[in-house]
Amino acid sequence: MIIDKKILDYDYQLSRIFGKFIGVNEYETRETARGQFDIIFCHREGFQDNFDDLITYSNPYTKIIVDITTESGNLQSFLDDFVNKTNDYKNKFYLIVDSDISYYRYHVGFNSNVKVIQGFDLVFYSFLNETSDNHLNNDNQIFSNTSGFVSLNNSCRIHRVFLLAELLKRNISLENCSFLFSTGGNQGSKFNREVYFDCLNILFDNGVITESDFDNLATYKLPKNLDYDLNNFTYIDNQINHLYNPILNLVTENVMGMTDGDDSQYGMITFTEKIIKPFLAKQIPLFIALPGLQQQLRDLGFDLFDDLIDTNYEFELNPVKRIKLIVSELERLLTIDLIEYKLSNQERFDKNYQLLEILTKSGENKIKSFLYDEILK
Repeated sequence: MIIDKKILDYDYQLSRIFGKFIGVNEYETRETARGQFDIIFCHREGFQDNFDDLITYSNPYTKIIVDITTESGNLQSFLDDFVNKTNDYKNKFYLIVDSDISYYRYHVGFNSNVKVIQGFDLVFYSFLNETSDNHLNNDNQIFSNTSGFVSLNNSCRIHRVFLLAELLKRNISLENCSFLFSTGGNQGSKFNREVYFDCLNILFDNGVITESDFDNLATYKLPKNLDYDLNNFTYIDNQINHLYNPILNLVTENVMGMTDGDDSQYGMITFTEKIIKPFLAKQIPLFIALPGLQQQLRDLGFDLFDDLIDTNYEFELNPVKRIKLIVSELERLLTIDLIEYKLSNQERFDKNYQLLEILTKSGENKIKSFLYDEILK
């Protein structure tokens, strides 16, 4: 298809979900951008932090597509900002979000110049389509087949520091675990001791950890470099590799309720690539996440092995207690022959793996229809 529209990729990430349909020779980036454009694609950072610059490339008839797939943490904060900005302009705005924000829209409402394309299938398409800049794949065909568990924790968040405290206190092996506790910035994602100790102090001052816990965490050698090379911080490889051999995967989502902004009064749930990886590696997942995330996965069709896992922790609203319950369940699961369990239930792991392809295709069809029927017409 020959596109006769002048298109700007404002945030250099158009390929994430549109790369299959729009070639690199069919749009411009800010490096070459001059004048005004018919269509502007931007992501969360461009819209939320650089809107005054972004809007200079538009006229009142420019269609502005805001794609926040894979970037929807603290979602309500972004949506509040989105509503305020779109109310002030006559442009047509299109929000692409990999979640269900229906309840928010019902209570808050958007201006008539806004159209929303939403759905959890979009998070699978965002990470699993081959043109995505965040492409997650299992080219090596690693399908879990060993005992023990894996837990890969990168960015420094309070609930991950508390998780480390619980694992150390219970003497649980961290052989296949990483706690890099990095933060972003001009130096890339590297361990930040100051931010780490800020988390320790918050946990201690709030009575979540004891003085003994604090001392253990303060002297624990960090980072434990397992899942990517800290010396090459410009790119994090999303390959499923040998680290995913353990059958059990303890997944810590980015938000789980221990930090301001994690919870939404509208109960919005968001996924990251972390929830995809155990299904891609045919593992048993344990999710440290907001209440409701696991039920959403069940609603999508995923088998969470409820016959094996005591999931009563899902109903615990206190995040500290919830993590303790999850770690207790981890301890119990580590006493079970999970290799034999998987051998006896192989078809269930296979169905989870196959469901990824179904959801990815659903997301692709949604994006394709939206692009051709709404944006390029």
